[in-house]
Amino acid sequence: MKISIRHRRTYSLAVLCALTSVFLILYGCGDDDNGGGGPPIGAPYSISGKVTLAGSGLTGVTMALSGASSATTTTDNVGNYTFIGLDNGSYTVTPSKMGFTFGPTDNTQTVSGANITGVNFTATQLQANVYNIFGSVYAGSSTDNTGLIGVTMTLSGASSATTTTDIYGTYQFISLANGSYTITPSKPGFTFSPASSTQTVSNADITGVRFAATSTPIGPIVTCPPSGAADVTIQNFAFTPQNVTIGANGIVKWTDSGTTHTVTSGTSPTPDGRFSSGNLGTGDTFCVQFQTIGTYNYFCDIHPSMTGNVIVQ
Repeated sequence: MKISIRHRRTYSLAVLCALTSVFLILYGCGDDDNGGGGPPIGAPYSISGKVTLAGSGLTGVTMALSGASSATTTTDNVGNYTFIGLDNGSYTVTPSKMGFTFGPTDNTQTVSGANITGVNFTATQLQANVYNIFGSVYAGSSTDNTGLIGVTMTLSGASSATTTTDIYGTYQFISLANGSYTITPSKPGFTFSPASSTQTVSNADITGVRFAATSTPIGPIVTCPPSGAADVTIQNFAFTPQNVTIGANGIVKWTDSGTTHTVTSGTSPTPDGRFSSGNLGTGDTFCVQFQTIGTYNYFCDIHPSMTGNVIVQ
């Protein structure tokens, strides 16, 4: 069957009208490109900004988008972030990173036919609750300032720890969070004043927590008996045996068989004042009776590398 020229023209006009209708539905009509009605619905826009810490970009901040749609991204190595492919609508941007707070805490923006830039945040690092307690233990009167070595310092409360005083009698507890702490000193043969000290760490170090140590009697310096004492020989710059174990009320007898030495109570090189032989020459003896259970350190005040212990059981 042949189609006349007239019919072909009618069919072409119908197709053209149909295409024109589709075009007008999709793109509207008017005198300018957008038909005077704004951007096409669903156009992809973006929200971008930066997170800074002390003026520099902060990397690794999690940026959460909520509102008309949701998304998550992180700041790059200079603190920048971008959310893309956004429709018109209201959005809230919220930053988060462990150990930091942000100003503002969030930011709400309305996308309306254009990208939004400059949605910036300032980060503040949380105060790291790491503080220290410093102090000292001294023997004798507070004016002597003679540090006592080897005192066990026990920390309890918000956290617990143990340390010992150094040769100057000082100690420290480090990396403490805010909170209440009790410091308690102990050393066999000594009492302390105060017996303990409670301190509150509140965003600052604490210094000058001092204790006075007073030696408790261990027994008198006695005349050496003819027998029954535990013998220690002082020769060749050594105490032999170095460690002596006795029972309560036992006597230790030191005999100098060499050059001049001393038997001085304390942890070398710091005397604790409990006993001292003074200078001993060849053949001299020195005896102490130990009445109290504990471990007692001593050394030669002339040759501090010479040390020994008396263990009373």
